[in-house]
Amino acid sequence: LYAECDVEEGEAKVLDFDLLQLRNKHLPELRRHLGIVFQDFSLLQHRTVGQNLDFVLSATGWKVKSERESRIREVLDQVELSHKINNFPHELSGGEQQRVSIARAILNKPALILADEPTGNLDPKHSWDIVRLLEKINKYGTTVLLTTHNVEIVNRLKRRVITIEHGKITHDQ
Repeated sequence: LYAECDVEEGEAKVLDFDLLQLRNKHLPELRRHLGIVFQDFSLLQHRTVGQNLDFVLSATGWKVKSERESRIREVLDQVELSHKINNFPHELSGGEQQRVSIARAILNKPALILADEPTGNLDPKHSWDIVRLLEKINKYGTTVLLTTHNVEIVNRLKRRVITIEHGKITHDQ
């Protein structure tokens, strides 16, 4: 969905981008409209929480430092981690690291968040904290596509479920 792999057959459109026609030079444009939350957090270990977020904003064209600092405070408030801005990832719990990953994903106010097994490395309590945070983000207008093998999460969310087996949609409810 974020054009990491080539489409082998059929149609593939994401946010009005046709992945079959998308050229490499247009990948950054597509990805600016996406927020990605990985199972393994993918934080830069040698940078603080604030520096991790600032790195993304700088890389995506935010030139004015005061605007970056303001946006960082805003997203950290949303994930309730403002007090951890100067901590390094290894100083955070797994749930806190995943909330930083979500903060990173929402920095550029994406239309779509792709959350790839965001609870896979977390205990049940922190898993539900993350699910509730993603639900809150969704309530404010961002589409969230969450992949999971956790049937309890799927059943309790009562949302649209698409089952994919061997690369093909086998069930859509």
